[in-house]
Amino acid sequence: MDYQKTGSVGIAFSMAAVWFATHCGGGFATGNQEVNYFVKYGWFAAFLPLIAMILLGWGHRNALVLAKDFQTYNYKSYGDALFHPYEKYFSVVFEFGFIMLIACGVSTSIAGAGALLKSSLGIPYGTGIVLIGMILLILTIFGSKLIIKVLNLKTYFLIVTLFLLCALGLNAGAFNFQQVLVTQETFGKSFGEAVWTMLIYVGFQSFTVLPIISVSHQIKTTKECNMFMLFGMLLNGVFLALICIMLLGFSPEILDQTLPVYFVSSQLGLPWLKILYSIILFVALLGTAVSLVFSTVARFEPVLTGKAMFNSLRTRRIVISFLTLAICTGISIFGLTNIVIKGYGSVGYIGLFFVLLPEIVIGTIKIRKNAKQRREQGLETGV
Repeated sequence: MDYQKTGSVGIAFSMAAVWFATHCGGGFATGNQEVNYFVKYGWFAAFLPLIAMILLGWGHRNALVLAKDFQTYNYKSYGDALFHPYEKYFSVVFEFGFIMLIACGVSTSIAGAGALLKSSLGIPYGTGIVLIGMILLILTIFGSKLIIKVLNLKTYFLIVTLFLLCALGLNAGAFNFQQVLVTQETFGKSFGEAVWTMLIYVGFQSFTVLPIISVSHQIKTTKECNMFMLFGMLLNGVFLALICIMLLGFSPEILDQTLPVYFVSSQLGLPWLKILYSIILFVALLGTAVSLVFSTVARFEPVLTGKAMFNSLRTRRIVISFLTLAICTGISIFGLTNIVIKGYGSVGYIGLFFVLLPEIVIGTIKIRKNAKQRREQGLETGV
């Protein structure tokens, strides 16, 4: 009994960690997302991140229950199960969401790395993004398994560094944050605007369900899904709120920064921490981009299979990698902030109305229906 309980907790926490690692990508680590979706609305940023992760956790929890009930561990079959009997009209949402996440994610990584090179080394932004695009192409074509493993470790180092920055930044900006809280400063924005922008953030984050369900085979009970929701909300909600509060402590100057967390690191008077954060952020941005490009190769490589000029597996992968990086480098010309606001914002509308709301409303109905049928058949309900 104890072993079963411990195993369930471990499974739930490991799945919550997948959500956390997916959420804590390059755009998140730069602080640009936090500023444009929360911090620029003033003191509302002290609590709206928690509400955002509660809503997202609810949707992700329902997604895991549906994946468990219908044995759907890829976005195509999951979309069919969620939207049945109208899957032929709506399942394309996840295909579109996958493509947009790749485009925005890789572009954000390139733009963020380019902005970092400009801020830290003085390299012109245009030169920087082209250089980053070339490095990524080399890594995706010739990268060994060792390089991929090293890049995948970036999340752990990034989280530790961000926690350290949060601890020091919260202390340094405590007085200013208290002033924002006491005066209920909103920088001229309304509560309605803040809530709507939060919902858009949750909307584009709802597509993070795709990598989560792809590794959800180990989830066997609804109880594990509930624990996943609890752990995930705590990990993501608290961390997101902490960074928002830290950045509020450096407002209003922080609102105009392309790399807000880098700006904070430069204000703490600790050169070693600024250098450490810059290196880890750069590796994290590269790692995120490489992972997404590999996902693109895995998705579209079969499409080119059988074509006369793409007989070689290596040729197919080079072509897909090159096209992906060329397109995303072109998008990154518009800058990190524009991609975060307009790119992710556009995806957010689609995710909010065609992913999150269906998961919460339709998903809840289907989950209850399945549970009722199981009870009537005398089967386990998964608790």
